Amino acid sequence: MALTYLVTGASRGLGLEFVRQLAEKKHTVIACARAPDNSQELKKLVDNKHVYAVTLDTVDEASIKSAVAAVVKIVPDGIDVLINNAGVMGEDGDVLAAPAKEYMRVFETNVVGTASVSQVFLPLLRKRNTRRIINISSDDGSIANTHTGYSSAYHVSKAALNMLTKAWASHLQPEHFTIVAIHPGWIQTDMGTSMAPLTPREAIADVLNTVEQLGTKHSGLYMNNKGERMAW
Repeated sequence: MALTYLVTGASRGLGLEFVRQLAEKKHTVIACARAPDNSQELKKLVDNKHVYAVTLDTVDEASIKSAVAAVVKIVPDGIDVLINNAGVMGEDGDVLAAPAKEYMRVFETNVVGTASVSQVFLPLLRKRNTRRIINISSDDGSIANTHTGYSSAYHVSKAALNMLTKAWASHLQPEHFTIVAIHPGWIQTDMGTSMAPLTPREAIADVLNTVEQLGTKHSGLYMNNKGERMAW
């Protein structure tokens, strides 16, 4: 059955691959990005029939409001699945040296941006019965498997995103929402580098297969791209 998906951070990397594969599956896709017109690959996918591009900067209030108005015009009957994919890695720096401004910058996008987008699109999600919110997390957000290394700000932000996911799932349980945090795997992107074992196509195919199998019993879970539970 064809559904309506909204994907943030859709101009490159994982977001672009989400759009590509959802379009192949004949779903309607709202591809949101800070500057969609600057992505030649995204422009190739946009046909304004099944794939639409909408400007959305997840940390800019005016941009968010404008994006909601645009999406309402495209799909007034609502959206089925929101994929909160927009995120930033942050600069290298261990927990003993990471500056405050880096924590604030990364947290604003990875946590506050996700919360803001989810809040404004909630009315459109409520119009449909599917009611799924997918937050793209990372194994770096696992407190149980904490490790030192690059960008402590990123690690902390993803742990916070997991908490945000759990809180939303708990709050919206009476409305039969399914809200999960998914670690898509170590992937060959700008963030993941060429050393990663998974291609974007492989990883996103797995994520979408998992998303398609989700039900309300899964709401509030933290899982990997195969749908396996991860340690908080």
